[in-house]
Amino acid sequence: MQQHPINQRISFLLQSFQLSARAFSESIGEKPTITQNYVGTRNSMPGADYLEKVLKHFESINPVWFLTGEGEPFISGSSNPQTLEAITGRKPSVSTTGGKGTHSNYSISDCEKERDIYKAERDSLTKEVGLLRDQLAMKDQLIAVKDEMLTLLRK
Repeated sequence: MQQHPINQRISFLLQSFQLSARAFSESIGEKPTITQNYVGTRNSMPGADYLEKVLKHFESINPVWFLTGEGEPFISGSSNPQTLEAITGRKPSVSTTGGKGTHSNYSISDCEKERDIYKAERDSLTKEVGLLRDQLAMKDQLIAVKDEMLTLLRK
């Protein structure tokens, strides 16, 4: 089943804000499974109330893009504390043309690059956690062998 364009845009927002469907739903005051119904295998169409809640909570989302798919996903210079800048720590690029500063919006490719960076960092951390677990297991084995040797030496 092909996903509807609005559902694809919701999926994009989940990735951009690095939120699970459950966390996204809860952040806008919806039941935990509602967003999953839109981006998962159900592929339900969101209602107007849901769309309104998303736009009210995440003021950095460009409403035209969210509803129609036209334009950039995010509004530059938004005063919302939950902007992509607040989440990623990355500031929008500023160019000075003719003495006037202009902010450029994040493009989908910029967001995809950010997502790929976070995925690579997550994969690296997952490997590191695996190595640390292996070291802990080896430490436990060494302690068991040491305890056994001490027991044998005491006898």
